[in-house]
Amino acid sequence: MEYLLSEDLFNDLFIGKDFVFLMKKVGDDFQYIRLNQAARALLSHEAIGKLLSTLTSSRNFFIIQENYNQAITKHSQVDYVDYAYYKAEVRKYETSVRPFKHNKEDYILAITKEILYDRSIEDKFLFLRSMFDHAFFSTVILSAEGSIYEVNSSFTEDFELDTETVKQQSFVDLPIVPEDEVENIQSYLQRAAMGENIGEKLIKLHTLDKKERTYLVSLSPVMQGDNSFAIFLLMQDCTQFTEQKAELRSKSHGFEVFKAALNSAAYIAVLDSDSKILEINDLFLNATGFTAEDLIDQPYKLIEPRNNTADLIQLIDKTLKAGNIWRGELCYRTKFHADFWVEASIVPLKNEIGETEQYLSINYDITDKKRMLTELKNIERTFRLITENTNDLIVITNEDGIIIYASPSYEIFLGYENVELQGQFYSDIVDEQSKKAWQTFLNNYSGQTETQFELLLRAKDGTPVWTEGNVTVVHDPEREKVSQIMMVSREITHRKERENDLLYLAYHDTLTQLPNRRFLHKEFPKLLAEAKERNECLAMLYIDGDDFKNVNDRHGHDTGDDFIRKFGQVLITAVRNHDLVIRMGGDEFIVVLTGLTQYDKKRHTQIMDIINRIRNELKKGWTIESHHFAPTASIGIAYYPDHGQTLNELLELADQALYKAKEIGKNNLYITDTH
Repeated sequence: MEYLLSEDLFNDLFIGKDFVFLMKKVGDDFQYIRLNQAARALLSHEAIGKLLSTLTSSRNFFIIQENYNQAITKHSQVDYVDYAYYKAEVRKYETSVRPFKHNKEDYILAITKEILYDRSIEDKFLFLRSMFDHAFFSTVILSAEGSIYEVNSSFTEDFELDTETVKQQSFVDLPIVPEDEVENIQSYLQRAAMGENIGEKLIKLHTLDKKERTYLVSLSPVMQGDNSFAIFLLMQDCTQFTEQKAELRSKSHGFEVFKAALNSAAYIAVLDSDSKILEINDLFLNATGFTAEDLIDQPYKLIEPRNNTADLIQLIDKTLKAGNIWRGELCYRTKFHADFWVEASIVPLKNEIGETEQYLSINYDITDKKRMLTELKNIERTFRLITENTNDLIVITNEDGIIIYASPSYEIFLGYENVELQGQFYSDIVDEQSKKAWQTFLNNYSGQTETQFELLLRAKDGTPVWTEGNVTVVHDPEREKVSQIMMVSREITHRKERENDLLYLAYHDTLTQLPNRRFLHKEFPKLLAEAKERNECLAMLYIDGDDFKNVNDRHGHDTGDDFIRKFGQVLITAVRNHDLVIRMGGDEFIVVLTGLTQYDKKRHTQIMDIINRIRNELKKGWTIESHHFAPTASIGIAYYPDHGQTLNELLELADQALYKAKEIGKNNLYITDTH
């Protein structure tokens, strides 16, 4: 702009107390280009080059933006008046907005002067009107008959209605009023017209797209003498509160259902902080033979010291006093002195300040299980000399893979008792991922004596367990087709998990857990092959957060890290399931959009839908340690096959497009030119 209007010439032209701003339109915002001395004293010289939205409140930005855009649209001067409340004084300002173009770009010359005046009725009215227009709640002024005089901007924004269209309409005839609410609202209006204040009434309204919303309304009559000549309607959107209330009601019902189910399935007792019984359910009483009168307000004397050592009792007490849940087996004593074994969970119940007030004891009868285990132990002594010194998984099958013998370690690692495995196919506990390898071995073991391979087994509860086994085939010398297969395996789940963790770390960003550049290079050939096969297009979006450095500088790197994580989550939320989000480093991300049509217009619509979702999610923003962030992002775009055929070509072109988007200004995008 130096050659158009230098800073010195600008200051010479606009001397005095009036504030003069030369602004350039940048997207939906305006950039400070020149300030005269008065404006510079107000904003400081550092304002030059910055955006209007960053140096003014959201309310002032909305007013200024609206009038600037109006002047540009009309190609003529626009004058408007605004008010500021400063040191208990209402100050009136008048601004003249003059639009012009330079190098095909829109500029604004705005001259703002303070109007010195007596506080006339007209200006007071205008001030009150300004407050009405910018009220946070939706506000409507109605006639005594229910026709609309005025609505504020919050009302028109909430319901996407035009101010001039709704004026003089009956409120109940608006498309936002559902039929089943008309009679209710008319009743409130009639009562208000008679001079009654109607406060805090819930009504249901609809948006134009028929989404139901709940409002808390108050109606106040505006009186002239004894008669009401207008009704002041104030509407507070409480849809979210109503939905939360319904959700709480649903959860409360679910809790009651859960409580009833738990009472029918487990033995429940509630104890006070001194371990005295406050409540005990019928299932528990029936199992022990006691009555409620025998146990309520008594110590938890069901625990039988004979089978529960003093060390165990001390451990339970220590765990609960630390505020932790204790889980384990306990032996209770029934009223008739019989042993009664349970799998118990004792849960501390804490108040709102974290103090334990009660304990919840949940018990499942395992008496039969304990009896069976005792019997099994007697049988297991026969085999202990073979297996007691090893944790290996030992199994013997016939030539068809049917289990003849399984060592006790199968119960330890997989939860299967011996009786559950004998006579079953070993493949029944092999995971689908390894079944092919096991079946291939069974089909080709003839002539082999020793083999080693890894198998993924599936525990009884569904837990995956990796094993590494050595297989020995014992052939019957007298019967050619009869053999026995013995496999000695060891559990290697943790080793496999570590391998998988290392693999994950190699292909994912440690800060955001998003895929990294290495993952992109590995997966992109697959995406490219699919696009070629389906005759589809891919889009490479190079996304860079605007002003991320300011976040680090102002709030520190910890907040900056949280900011990057939130930014990545926004991208994941906004794109589709089959799209790919990559963190390249810093605040740079790559989004690969798949399944796009090769027709330009339709493809552009597909991409803009996704970009608009990204922008809308960023606009909602997020809060980190009481700081709210609603960032913008610059985006460079390149297409396959229009712009490039390889990953490196598309990355380079998208990066160049990003650079051009940043040259335009923040929150812009640029699509690679087709050569």
